[in-house]
Amino acid sequence: MSAIRVNKKPTSSTFRFLKENVLSVTDLTRTNKLSEILNQYAGEETTEIYVIQNHKNRNAIGVLVDLEHYERLLKIQEAVEQSTDEIMYEIAIQRINEKADIPLGKVLDDSDFDLDELLESLPNTKLDED
Repeated sequence: MSAIRVNKKPTSSTFRFLKENVLSVTDLTRTNKLSEILNQYAGEETTEIYVIQNHKNRNAIGVLVDLEHYERLLKIQEAVEQSTDEIMYEIAIQRINEKADIPLGKVLDDSDFDLDELLESLPNTKLDED
């Protein structure tokens, strides 16, 4: 079992997940565990997720998930992003005639906006010529 930092109060299900679903590269290469996992993914969609990490490099970590489940998660993400875009568009349309009376300096100070970063990226920006 690998060491993963748990930020909230650990529960028995957390420990069970760590014991059963966090694997090292060695676990996968020296056993037939990878084949077992892939066989588990064959057929019906499953929500079973495995965390794979390399003990020699703590930043080398990934997730093994059923392809059908991952595709469904991507579709959910796309739907949420599209809904957010539509809501933001509707808000913008509702406010189109409202006066913007907040000074630009205040907007820049109150946000995570980095003017220098924007200016540096402009030369690399490609514009559509449509």
